[in-house]
Amino acid sequence: MFALLLVLLIVFIATDAFIAAAVIWHLHKYTLPGWTAAKAVVPAYLGLSLTLLALALYSFLRIPWSAYPF
Repeated sequence: MFALLLVLLIVFIATDAFIAAAVIWHLHKYTLPGWTAAKAVVPAYLGLSLTLLALALYSFLRIPWSAYPF
């Protein structure tokens, strides 16, 4: 059970990293020249993404694996 969920967590993290990279690349590539808010959006997005990633890892590590019979 632990191994299966660990694989799913790794797939989730890889998917999240791919989507985050795509969002940041598109922000840099297609931002209007005079729009300065993009410089604030990227760190805010990365901060929120890393915070949610840390919460996901913390929650995963808090699962009581010995309570499951598998």
